[in-house]
Amino acid sequence: LAGVGAEVGAEVGAEARYPPIFEEAPRCSESTLEAVLAAGPEALLTGGPLLLRNATAGWAANAWDDAAIAAAVGETLVEMMAMPTTTHPTLDAAADALVEPARCSVYVADFLKLTGEAAEAVPFEAYLAQLNLLRLPPLLRGVCLSTALPPSSLSIANLWVGGALMKNGLHFDLYDNLLYQLRGTKRALLFPPADAKHLYYGAATIRRHGFDLAAGGVTNETTFDKVRHNVAKLNVFADDVASTHPAVARASPSLCEVRRGDALFLPRGWHHAVISTSRGARRNLAVNLWYAASASGQGQGLSALADMFQQEGCGAGAEGGAAGGGGKEEL
Repeated sequence: LAGVGAEVGAEVGAEARYPPIFEEAPRCSESTLEAVLAAGPEALLTGGPLLLRNATAGWAANAWDDAAIAAAVGETLVEMMAMPTTTHPTLDAAADALVEPARCSVYVADFLKLTGEAAEAVPFEAYLAQLNLLRLPPLLRGVCLSTALPPSSLSIANLWVGGALMKNGLHFDLYDNLLYQLRGTKRALLFPPADAKHLYYGAATIRRHGFDLAAGGVTNETTFDKVRHNVAKLNVFADDVASTHPAVARASPSLCEVRRGDALFLPRGWHHAVISTSRGARRNLAVNLWYAASASGQGQGLSALADMFQQEGCGAGAEGGAAGGGGKEEL
């Protein structure tokens, strides 16, 4: 199924690089969607992370830009994440806590203006995370539902919208994940589940920034939010991480560069951190589908809503989509 991934070229900017201990890691394996479909879902589920090149062929979502998204769902009220830096969570050593972004409501159109190419500088960073695409039907109709994983195990469909740079710290999820990159690039740092003992997990107290636009945006005051067990208590982006957290040297990282049109399959339980960048245009767009394919009983039956996904023009192996059918559906 898999071949050895290509080396990341010199075009990666300094802001998108991990510390040397991780940049020197092997690149993740890669394949094609056609090969995955031929091998079947079981081969994908048992083979580890896999980068799939040219995985969004036929998607109407390939044409999404700020204007198209604003026209389709601009008046929808969503939750924006706002933080003082491009990295989250951050470590509050004094409180022995991890600090997550503030949450605040915003209309999609206003967020796009706030973070777009023509936006004026603001004293905080912002992005939209895990927007439920079932609440955004005009956008979901631009996404093809692949049969690379069993559609019956689909649990969640999310949209992620960022600006020029965002860094999401090390954590793991309990779903099998297919992440599709639509604009910009993601550089994903991965560790197998067995590496947990080297990655400084434990009960992590989560505090959250406040947000007051009249006072300039994100406030320094934080409040207790919850305790999480799936977030590592280290900053994998810090240049001195190998000396401050020496156990990471015993881990087995790999590094994947997910470019526009690619997909990354990430099995449940794999630890991952992500740097999202967009050189030139200030926009990073991704869709991810979470599946309960390797955990029985967790699926929410979203495959029953398959007709909400794109129906025409999808490539091979799309649920309900006719390859080469009636062409791309526009927003």
